[in-house]
Amino acid sequence: MHRKGILLFLMFALSANTLLADTLKIIGIPGAPYRFYNEDNKLTGFDIEILDEIMGKLDLDYQVELVSSSTRLTKMWQDSDVDMVFTLSKKPQRFNLLTYAEEPHINLNWNFFIRKESIGKIHYNSYTDLAGLRVGATSGFAYTPGFWKAAEEGVFTLDTVVNNNLNLKKLVHGRFDTYASNTVETLYKAKLEGYSDDIVYLEKPLKQKPYYNTFVKASDYKGLERVMKGYNQELKAMKQDGRYQAIYQSYFGQISGLQ
Repeated sequence: MHRKGILLFLMFALSANTLLADTLKIIGIPGAPYRFYNEDNKLTGFDIEILDEIMGKLDLDYQVELVSSSTRLTKMWQDSDVDMVFTLSKKPQRFNLLTYAEEPHINLNWNFFIRKESIGKIHYNSYTDLAGLRVGATSGFAYTPGFWKAAEEGVFTLDTVVNNNLNLKKLVHGRFDTYASNTVETLYKAKLEGYSDDIVYLEKPLKQKPYYNTFVKASDYKGLERVMKGYNQELKAMKQDGRYQAIYQSYFGQISGLQ
């Protein structure tokens, strides 16, 4: 190869590496209406639109990888080529791996879902109300310490899957009696899959928590501190000037109220 050709090749390689290094890699669990591919195979959702708005203002490029296994997602928090993780609740065991945004971008409820035919038969005020039932759960999901303790003590029987998308169909088809899940996400999914008339959720939430986008401490992205600062400032600005509320309303405005 001529010297000029070698030089051009090296310049191209350096340029490609620079572009790659300057692109934030963000990972998360897929789930409508937060992060999902629409019928045109375009990545969209509430989280994506919030991030698009913020990264557009910061003039930053990013790529998203959706990981169906929460166990695999957790392992990826330790990768230097991963820079951000979508939508997590605060847990002390995560603090050594992740830096949380200064404020949440969404607050979420988790409720127990049942089949409509079980109305009046299944209640939830405490875990003892679930005694003798078969309860669905997803490996790697946090739930609550009390939930796992009740399962370990045999208050109810766990039916565990690795992909949360399986639980709705298992409930509708009577494979277990109830399962707890993100309330809005489950209602949205039930609407898309034609199960809205088959399920209801119990009034008392299993948990209510704020959820944050997070930044990976092992990341080798240069200037991540600057990105975090810009993210925090822009999210606050969005909430103050109405941009956040407009996006929220477009996804969640028609999905509310207990059935």
